[in-house]
Amino acid sequence: MGSAPQSIQSLLHIASPEVANILGRARFLARIRAALLEVLPENIAPHMQVAGYDDYHLRLHVSNAAWATRLRYMEANLRQALAQRMRLHIDRVEVKVRAVGLGPFGTAPQPRLMTAGTRAHIEMTARYIQDQPLANAMRRLAAAGRSE
Repeated sequence: MGSAPQSIQSLLHIASPEVANILGRARFLARIRAALLEVLPENIAPHMQVAGYDDYHLRLHVSNAAWATRLRYMEANLRQALAQRMRLHIDRVEVKVRAVGLGPFGTAPQPRLMTAGTRAHIEMTARYIQDQPLANAMRRLAAAGRSE
């Protein structure tokens, strides 16, 4: 009657090619960020986000002007690091100060309102997920949900 449960990632790829493209793009930007963090000071990690890469143009968002200035001075080093680590050609690096969603500057958490039935459904679903970190996250979500 039933088939084996599928991973969420495989379902997202099946659901829509656009979703698969977004996931691929997010992974690509995460790889760029990881390559940059190899050459940047450790303490920049919570203050820097790769905002985009299009037409050989890399956009970085940082939490304050001090980091922006430092990255602007390091532009040549950043371009060289990405060329060596990812074979990525960059003509220009644009650095902007954007505090939204970075490190300690994120938005305040919104309460998770859900019915008791929804919580039970999430807990039951978590039992059938083979990916333990995902199953644990779903259990935490169900436990954190409130009715009002």
